[in-house]
Amino acid sequence: MAEIIQGERLTDAADIGAKNTEAHLEEALARQREAMVPQEEPDEDAEGRRYCLDCAEMIPQERVAAVQAVRCVACAAKRERFAKLTKGRGGAGRVMNDEEEFGGK
Repeated sequence: MAEIIQGERLTDAADIGAKNTEAHLEEALARQREAMVPQEEPDEDAEGRRYCLDCAEMIPQERVAAVQAVRCVACAAKRERFAKLTKGRGGAGRVMNDEEEFGGK
């Protein structure tokens, strides 16, 4: 946790609380930014355009800027649905094959 700078003399409890809250928020934001870094190496060309790791379609720059995406929206949604299906509850979850879930693609 970030500490209050030693030279600061905060005597008001509200000031101390505000500083501590600010420090906690900054740490939480830093963790969120770190979590947004893609765990997989993005597929980019020389001009900086990013392509989906699953279907090779170009990912819109807005999506890349917002979430550092390495997959297009459609492929990311498929992966999320598949992850939910395979998660299962107590090992009894039903897993569909690709043809059932994705229309035979």
